[in-house]
Amino acid sequence: MVEAPARCPVCHSNEMVPVYHSGTKTSLSSLCQILPGAKIVSYCSECGHLAGTGVVDTDQFYETDYRILLDDDEEDQVYEIRGDEIISRTDHQMAVLHGKAGLAANIRVLDYGCAKAAMARRITRGVPGIDMHLFDVSHMYETFWDKFVAREKQAVHRTPEAWDGRFDLVTSFFAFEHIPDPKASIAHVARLLKPGGLFHMIVPDVTGNAADFIVIDHVNHFTRSSVARLMTDSGFGEIDIDTTSYRGALIVTGRKTGTPPSAPVNDAEKAEVLAQARELAQFWSTAADRIRASEPEENGSGGSAIYGSGFYGAFIHANLKRPEAVACFLDKSPWQQGKSLFDTPIMAPADLPGNVDTVYAGLNPAIAHQVMNSQPWAGREGLRVVYLQDSAE
Repeated sequence: MVEAPARCPVCHSNEMVPVYHSGTKTSLSSLCQILPGAKIVSYCSECGHLAGTGVVDTDQFYETDYRILLDDDEEDQVYEIRGDEIISRTDHQMAVLHGKAGLAANIRVLDYGCAKAAMARRITRGVPGIDMHLFDVSHMYETFWDKFVAREKQAVHRTPEAWDGRFDLVTSFFAFEHIPDPKASIAHVARLLKPGGLFHMIVPDVTGNAADFIVIDHVNHFTRSSVARLMTDSGFGEIDIDTTSYRGALIVTGRKTGTPPSAPVNDAEKAEVLAQARELAQFWSTAADRIRASEPEENGSGGSAIYGSGFYGAFIHANLKRPEAVACFLDKSPWQQGKSLFDTPIMAPADLPGNVDTVYAGLNPAIAHQVMNSQPWAGREGLRVVYLQDSAE
């Protein structure tokens, strides 16, 4: 039986308050896999962290089943679309990194939890001569790593003792939300850095990306207060937590000082986290009912489509009474078009079939209305758009 987290993975407090229970036997992962187990989220009243239940066998899942962006060397995720220009997640992360950390050919860098190491490859291309190292918990990415990093600069599951105190910069891009023991992992990062070395981390911001709250493989839903506690407890100083430079994410930087500074407790900030968590719990507890209530009647409908082949689109599909009525998913990502999700084709938005009369907006509610209003078929007579959340909510 799945149980609520009893101890905070950040501060190890037992003061955990359950705030959400999906009430389901299965949950969706961030890669749209249907996995066993309910999603339960608890709030830590000590540090303001939100901790969630995770996958059944963490080690096995990340070793063989968490297959992210493995179809092609250049496959990426879309961060933003500006007109006809597609800004990939790696593009944006690189721009943010340049603004936060000094990249020079004479520094030694470790990409921690790197998966396919798309960011590490981008860094080495952008700064020739940089001394890049890679670490992850799966062997399945090694064929990608071998193309640009020597084997002695790669590590899986454990890092060599010789790496301790070796690095000027450690980066981590969307990894710590997956790690069941972030306290041990951040201490590991601190051990790997030279004195004065910099840690640069990006994790989801649950307040700006509602999906982070319920995906089963995200066991940590970081908040400003909890990530500050995580960093200070491991001896990081000069901590900066940026909530504005990356939509739906926290950009965290800190320097290894060796002496843990005190982490100030902001009761008002923690109270706001609890209130936001309860709002998210209410949103997701009723989302499936809202989708089904908006579903067209079986007779007289020309069919439906789902805009977005990521988590939000998968959630909509999984909660429809008649998912077989979905003609296609729509996605502007060139890396998604031509694939399928739940045996349903993924097409370019411009190719929306003419007989479709309902489009579900399977997007982050924060941007859904803006994106849907920019489509070439927006306002088409007889076409209805269904949102997970009204713009006024």
